[in-house]
Amino acid sequence: MRALNIITSIAGAVFLVIVSVAGESFALAEGIEARFQSKEKLVYDVYFNGIPSGYIEWEYLGRREVNGITVDALSVDSDTNIFNLLDLDSKEKVFLDSKNCLPVKVERDIVFFGKKEIIEETYDQEKGQIKIKRSSSGESEDVLNQDTPIHNILELLYFFPQDVALEAGKWMTFNLPTQKIRIKMVKERVLKVNGVKRDTYFLVGRGAKRFSLWLDKEERVPLRLEFISLAGKVTVVRKSAMPAGGEG
Repeated sequence: MRALNIITSIAGAVFLVIVSVAGESFALAEGIEARFQSKEKLVYDVYFNGIPSGYIEWEYLGRREVNGITVDALSVDSDTNIFNLLDLDSKEKVFLDSKNCLPVKVERDIVFFGKKEIIEETYDQEKGQIKIKRSSSGESEDVLNQDTPIHNILELLYFFPQDVALEAGKWMTFNLPTQKIRIKMVKERVLKVNGVKRDTYFLVGRGAKRFSLWLDKEERVPLRLEFISLAGKVTVVRKSAMPAGGEG
């Protein structure tokens, strides 16, 4: 379970940000496909104490049917090597309900310190259950119960809902399959990414891990994430951030 938690943290850019507010669900004001802005991929670089340590790549795969639900399918590939602390290569597919962007299914193909494992998560939003099947456990499943709606870190962190009002200093409570997270917007802040100045919302989160998140103010796509542990600081930076108003 400890290894899975580490994998989930890194694959989701090392930050546990996810969602639920008293039974409400928030739809995106625009579709998942539109978030890619006609780009083939959304690419992020990973650094550990300022040293390049890997990458995370998102790709939109189009719409499909999963368990009778129309979903938006996305792939996320990550390759992260942080000295002897982490060696992770993961290829994942995330299937989001096209109506409300809540997770329906997540498929993970992971190589963790040389050990391969395939993990499948199935979300039942009506029952408030997540079924987890691992290749190492054969046909057996773990069933987790959580308040609804249940979100997935990959989905919420990278496609933060535009319909959620961000008020400075106000904490919001969110649900992950295994824990609850609090997150708040601290203030609006200008961030320079790849030589370009962008207007952002600066947020902080509290859960099993503490993190900082800079969301592009207009698109609500993450431009920068930071996580500080006893071993050092992990930083994830949007590689393909394009000018909104010219070079800064």
